[in-house]
Amino acid sequence: MATEFKDGSISSVLKLSHIVFDEINFKRLGFSTKSCNEAQIGIAAHKEKISEGKYQVSLSLKAIKEREYEALVTISGYYEIDEDTPYKDKILSENTVAILFPYVRAQMTLLTAQPETEPLIIPPVNVYALIKQANENNEA
Repeated sequence: MATEFKDGSISSVLKLSHIVFDEINFKRLGFSTKSCNEAQIGIAAHKEKISEGKYQVSLSLKAIKEREYEALVTISGYYEIDEDTPYKDKILSENTVAILFPYVRAQMTLLTAQPETEPLIIPPVNVYALIKQANENNEA
């Protein structure tokens, strides 16, 4: 969503103030084997209201390759949004994660590009479908 001003300029209703990695962790469990299954991937998002119109949204991506490694990347974005914005909750749940996901995805590839480890390359995904599935799994 965006707001158009009288002079024709456009401004987003969502503003990203800061973006930081909270945790980057790689734990070797063993050596790569051809018989090993592909990495199991989990993703989680968390939204926290800091103050009026200010939110922290965190996104974690965890990858476990059995008998080889465990990797975790967590990133936080600090956002500002007017509390009266239409669809505020949807914007905070979906758009913020869509902004953060490419950073987490790239960092996971860098993190798993270790000696004797095949880098984990996560393909581009439909973040909205991913969030919907995660929400459904959390409700179950």
